[in-house]
Amino acid sequence: MQQPIDKELLKKYLKDSCSPAELQQVRAYLLRPGTREILHDLITSDSQEEWEQQTNTTLIPDDQMREWQAKFELRKTAQTTLLDQSETSRSFRGPRFLKYAAVWIPLILGVGIYAFSRLKDSPSTSAPAIATLVMKEFSTVKGQRAKITLADGTLVYMGPASTLKYPEQFSDSTRVIALKGEAFFEVAHNPQKPFIIHTQNIRTQVLGTSFKVNAIKGRPFEVQVATGKVRVDRVNPGQTEHLAVLTPGQQVTLSSLNSTAILGQVAVQDVRGWKNSKLVFKDQSIGEIAGQLERAYDVQFSFKNAAKAREIVTVTLQDNIPLNQTLRVLSAGAQFKYSIKGKNIIIN
Repeated sequence: MQQPIDKELLKKYLKDSCSPAELQQVRAYLLRPGTREILHDLITSDSQEEWEQQTNTTLIPDDQMREWQAKFELRKTAQTTLLDQSETSRSFRGPRFLKYAAVWIPLILGVGIYAFSRLKDSPSTSAPAIATLVMKEFSTVKGQRAKITLADGTLVYMGPASTLKYPEQFSDSTRVIALKGEAFFEVAHNPQKPFIIHTQNIRTQVLGTSFKVNAIKGRPFEVQVATGKVRVDRVNPGQTEHLAVLTPGQQVTLSSLNSTAILGQVAVQDVRGWKNSKLVFKDQSIGEIAGQLERAYDVQFSFKNAAKAREIVTVTLQDNIPLNQTLRVLSAGAQFKYSIKGKNIIIN
């Protein structure tokens, strides 16, 4: 009599965790008629369960999702091939069939694994159909802000002297853009299509949230989160380094793109306020503040006393009001005098 078999043993077989005796028992079971539907249901439910467990705990990179899909398709193909052979070649049920099965099943799996390895290693698969995407570029100049809407409904509030590269229409699997400068994002929620921002070797990934990215050349890189969850990674050839998963009121800072990530706290209202021209400076030098105002107003600051530029202050400014009003607020808080000559501001 055929030894009974349960679904837990089949699950062990699908996960390649059977003992030799269990493996022999499962293979014999798979030769029986009517096992195709049971195994197919297990493969489907197994892949769905793993997907749900992972997506409920973390944000999934697009290359990881493709790897899972390939793995489950490979597993399904191998099992279907075995069942097809058992149904169309019933005269080979004895030892002779098992002899050939022992040769062909590893060969089928080997070919599948080789094909998947080529898929994973191929540069073209890291950005599927990217060659067919129509790319657009939008830039602001010093003294200019802008708000643009992407194809998925995502809103991007761009700061001065910033550049955004994005597709006219996103691909079927991901939403990928590139940023230079600074911007606040209100990302349209879509769990099936992660939203990814590339800034040189830093990758910021979300599903649907609002946050600010500061990627101004010569200044520390920052990601600040107002709502939702954001994942930040450093991507170098052959290596991806996880830096942080941020929730509302958290930020990550890198003094340079290859430096150690520093986690910190930030007021959510300050992050949101930036898109409305609110500039919050906490324990920053007057020189750093002047640099931000140069971008906001398209002016040039100079200091008669270099020590003044290094003084640390905390102040909140607006860059959507006349420059002289902003300077009056800053000079009162930092206690300095200034003069304006055209686009040049001299701080005494």
